[in-house]
Amino acid sequence: MTSPPESAIGAEFVDFLRTLLPGMVRETLTGVFREVPAYQDLPAELVGIALPQAAEANLRLFLNSVVDGRVPREEDVTELIEIAVHRAREGVPLDTVLSVYHHGAAAAWNSVAALATTAAQREQLLALVPYVLGYLGAVTPGVAGAYLRERQDLHWEQREAKRAVAQALVHGKSADLLAERFGIPLDGGFQVLVFRLAEPEGKATGAGRPVLRLAHTEIEALSPRALSTMERTGGVVLLPSSDTESPGKLDTFVARMASGTGLRTVAGHAVASSPAQVCAAAEEAGEIVRLADRLHRPTGVYRMSDLALQYQLARPGPARSWLLSLLQPLAEHQHLLATLRALIERGYNRQEAAESLVVHRNTLNYRLNRIATLTGYDPGRPDHAQLFAAALIARDIDSPE
Repeated sequence: MTSPPESAIGAEFVDFLRTLLPGMVRETLTGVFREVPAYQDLPAELVGIALPQAAEANLRLFLNSVVDGRVPREEDVTELIEIAVHRAREGVPLDTVLSVYHHGAAAAWNSVAALATTAAQREQLLALVPYVLGYLGAVTPGVAGAYLRERQDLHWEQREAKRAVAQALVHGKSADLLAERFGIPLDGGFQVLVFRLAEPEGKATGAGRPVLRLAHTEIEALSPRALSTMERTGGVVLLPSSDTESPGKLDTFVARMASGTGLRTVAGHAVASSPAQVCAAAEEAGEIVRLADRLHRPTGVYRMSDLALQYQLARPGPARSWLLSLLQPLAEHQHLLATLRALIERGYNRQEAAESLVVHRNTLNYRLNRIATLTGYDPGRPDHAQLFAAALIARDIDSPE
């Protein structure tokens, strides 16, 4: 790539651009997030700190190339190449990574054009065009090369093949030919794990680590025969049943994901006795993890035995509708709902329930009598208490995400 032709760009105009740098950074990021929505899904630490720093580094490098009258050299783009390597590890597609540079350049250019009000400033702004093209022509090939080198490691092709096979099985499609092509055995059944990364959990030290890279590492440690489909918010793991000598393998995987990401990680588990049953097992595990997440269960692997009642209460039907209607008279009395929940959570021990609500036991009894009056069902009766407990579960399942 040759240097751009000499122009009449003066130091005064470069100084003018430097004063606009903070605004250019903001406009660049705004343009990138608008045109490349995938970048909004990156970890909060990247969006709030690393990406602004990367945008400023790009703009400063460009201004330096203008001052020097040449395109950036290879050693000048080392930092940008390292950023591309990080995006590759996080699973951001190459076309998305490269488009960021063009959308960012356009946004920065528009922000300067809006503030270049004099004829001299506009003339020098037009003279910057060869520098912009030269900069993009020098930077994007280096970024693309670094990205591809990172992705083309020894495990990449096999990992993609496993992903394709897993995706076919999860969607109920035949995967025999694809599995045979890449030497992936499909004999026997699978332990099916659907996991989801939720909100930050406590003060976990691993917060902000690249999710996809961590997940791939942990899955490979789980078993070299494990298949998976991954996203930044979770994924599906198919562990051959023959590889589950230790019953705690899947629980360990989920715990390590939570520790490594700093996010509450819940998973649903089901068993497929053959490849043909993976689709149904994945649907079952997916529903279990949805319930575990909706009910704010702590990090862990949940099976049908853990959430059988909740699973059934999530199914539509007249019984579920009736249970929800049972609590309708309490909808405008949140203190009564809180009292009912406290009683159930404390194993119907009224003294403990009253203490958890910081009220006198007589106040608790008054509220329970009020609930009986409004609903026609007495939470003090064992058979009615069971109905209220089921109704609260159904209500929690219906609550907004």
